[in-house]
Amino acid sequence: MTDTSLLRRKLMYRSWHRGCKETDILLGHFALKYLDKFSLSKLIEYEKIVDLDDYELYCYITRKTNLPPGLNSQIVNLIACFIEANPLCTQD
Repeated sequence: MTDTSLLRRKLMYRSWHRGCKETDILLGHFALKYLDKFSLSKLIEYEKIVDLDDYELYCYITRKTNLPPGLNSQIVNLIACFIEANPLCTQD
């Protein structure tokens, strides 16, 4: 197993097991759809996002709060757009 696939598996787990059920559901479904498509550099950026506090992250991905400098806005915007397009986060 490569380092990239190990990181991908770790991030998939962390997306589904965060501590806040709402964030688990939102990030878990996002991860199912997108993590396999992410390059190593995007996975590393996603890991920084997953490292955030649940409440802060929830506010960012639901667009309730502006992003702080240094956070990858492309990935956060992708998550936010995914949530808006899938309000119940059901799989396609």
